[in-house]
Amino acid sequence: MNLLLISRPGIPLLRSLRESETAWDAIRFYGPVSLSIGVYIPVSTLAGAISLASDLKYFLKKYTTDHLFQIKPGVYYTAALTRSRYLTRSDDVSEDWPFKLVYWVENLGRVIRVKKEDWNSEEILYLTSEAGGIKDNPMYDDQELPGGYLLEVWCTKPEFEIV
Repeated sequence: MNLLLISRPGIPLLRSLRESETAWDAIRFYGPVSLSIGVYIPVSTLAGAISLASDLKYFLKKYTTDHLFQIKPGVYYTAALTRSRYLTRSDDVSEDWPFKLVYWVENLGRVIRVKKEDWNSEEILYLTSEAGGIKDNPMYDDQELPGGYLLEVWCTKPEFEIV
C-alpha cells in the first residue's frame, strides 16, 4: 500500500510539503520519494494511507491534481474506491473489475484519463518507441517514459462514467 500524490503543474511538491511544518511532520518518517510527477509515499496499511491522505487534505487540495493509492505493484485505486473498500471492509475488487482507467501523467503536471478499454495500445507502443523504452522507477511495474508515467487506475462506477 502506497500513496501517490500527483502535483499541479509547476509545483515542486516535495519541497512545498517540506516548507510546511504541518505537512512535513505528517510525512517525514514515511520516506517520501520525489518524482517528476509528484511524490510517492510508502505506507504499510490501507488505513495508514487513508489516514495520511486525510491529514494532508489541505495540502492535497492546494498542491495536487489527484492522489492515488497503490494497492499492488502497477495497480492504483482512486480515493473514492479506496474509501469505499475500507468502509465496507470488503475485498470484492478482483482482476475482472470493470471500472479501469489509464492515466497518462505528464512530467509538466497534466493528467489525461482514458477508459482502459478505449486506450489504444498503439499509443503505448508509440510513446515507448519515441521515448527509447521503459526505465526502472520506484513505483515498480508502472511504465515511466520520458515525459511522464502511464498508470492503471481502478475507480468507482460514477468516476468511470464521467471520463
